[in-house]
Amino acid sequence: MKPEAAIKAKIRAWFLQQGAYVFAPVQNGMGMSTVDQLVCFKGKFIGIEAKVPGKYPTARQYQSLRAIEAAGGQAYHVTSLEDLKDQMVGNGGWAL
Repeated sequence: MKPEAAIKAKIRAWFLQQGAYVFAPVQNGMGMSTVDQLVCFKGKFIGIEAKVPGKYPTARQYQSLRAIEAAGGQAYHVTSLEDLKDQMVGNGGWAL
């Protein structure tokens, strides 16, 4: 499994263990693009773009993250499950 795929798999598994809904859209060029994972967790809508350390979302991915935030959701660019948890606790006081 590629490193980025492993990060996504860990994040997905953790959310599913917590009882969250997780959707990982397959980008095929049709319709609007989005981020790696869309999650409903504890009544909140979350968008996650996972990258290996040192890599960053594309302009289009950043646009999707900002659109999620503008709509009242929470959006994260992360490099690991631990990074995601740290950002969640710091952004909105999640109790994980």
